[in-house]
Amino acid sequence: MSIAPFLIAYLVFLGLGLGSFINLAADRLPRGESIISPRSHCRACGRELNTIDLLPVLGYLLRGGRCASCRVAIGASSPIVEAVAGAFMLVPILWFGVWPGAAAGIGLIAGWGLVVTGLAARRCARSERAG
Repeated sequence: MSIAPFLIAYLVFLGLGLGSFINLAADRLPRGESIISPRSHCRACGRELNTIDLLPVLGYLLRGGRCASCRVAIGASSPIVEAVAGAFMLVPILWFGVWPGAAAGIGLIAGWGLVVTGLAARRCARSERAG
C-alpha cells in the first residue's frame, strides 16, 4: 500500500489549516491586533473557539455557520477562504506530483493569504474613512 494518499490528505489538511490562519490574519491584522493571542474567539460573545469550531470548513458546516453560544452568523467567506487554500494545495499536487506540487501549493497559499489580508485591510481602511 502506498503512503501517497495519506500524504496528500495530510498536505490538503495543512492547506485548509493555513486557510484558517489566513482568516485569522485577515480579521486581526487590519485592526492592529496580535495574531498570537488571545486565542481564537467569537467577536460577538467572546467565547473561545473549541476543537470543533476550529476544524477548517467542517467546523463551519457543523455549527451551521453560526457561533455555538450566541448564534451570531460567522459569514460565508471563512469556509471559502479555507476551501480555496485547500484547493491551492491539492491541484498542484495532482498536477506536478507530491513534493513539487506541495511546494507550488505553499506558494499559491502564501499569495492567497496576501490577497485576502490585503483586501481585508483595504475594507477596514475604507470603513474607518467612512465612519
